Amino acid sequence: MKCNIVRDLLPLYCDKLTSQDSNEEIEKHLHECEECSAVFESMKQKEDDINIPDKDVKPLKKAKKRFILRAFAIFFGTAAVLFGIFMFVFWGLIPISSDKLHYTVEAREVRSYTAKSDELDENGEYIMEHRTEFGDDFYPIPDGVKVKTEHWINFEFEGDCSCTNERDDIKYEYFVNDEGVNDMILHEDLWIYPVVKLPFDDRGEYPNQYSWGTNNVKEGATLTIHYRDKTETIDLYQLWLDNVDK
Repeated sequence: MKCNIVRDLLPLYCDKLTSQDSNEEIEKHLHECEECSAVFESMKQKEDDINIPDKDVKPLKKAKKRFILRAFAIFFGTAAVLFGIFMFVFWGLIPISSDKLHYTVEAREVRSYTAKSDELDENGEYIMEHRTEFGDDFYPIPDGVKVKTEHWINFEFEGDCSCTNERDDIKYEYFVNDEGVNDMILHEDLWIYPVVKLPFDDRGEYPNQYSWGTNNVKEGATLTIHYRDKTETIDLYQLWLDNVDK
């Protein structure tokens, strides 16, 4: 192979773009021709000396880092905004206004007792059941049984919205009653939120209604309703006295 042909092919050879057959011919010629071999070594040296200065690389690295950080910030910022919208619309972050929430109250005195059932346990003894004369399973109080009396109160809430979501926080105040038995007084906080009903959320025919009740109404028991515009603390025992239907 002639020198001028080899020298024309050397740039391609250095970039490994020549065929295997051409490589063999070029390498054979370089082994035999000192001048072409010197040209080849010079070309290799120039390639090795080609470096991008640090002063040009550093700005590129900084720009790339800023781009990555900005991409992460956009991603997480968008995710946070979407999560906030979801929580506000479907779960509830701001309680309902007091003028948009209405409730009715029902109060009863509930009497219950423990009696033998018709079923036997594994030891052949009659199973004891707790029965009440209030509710769907009504049992009249027979003579000669020990009766437990409880104060029951129920709230029926209705919001001026398509759907509501609720959250509560229950606390108890413990004490020893007049019979020397450990007892407790209920203190509960309640939040009701106006929300949009999810397609798979089955809340029945009236998703804007909510029932809350307890049979643990004692002196000092409270229910605190947190509205958007105010907080209302209800004395449950006094409310029970005002509404009880014995």
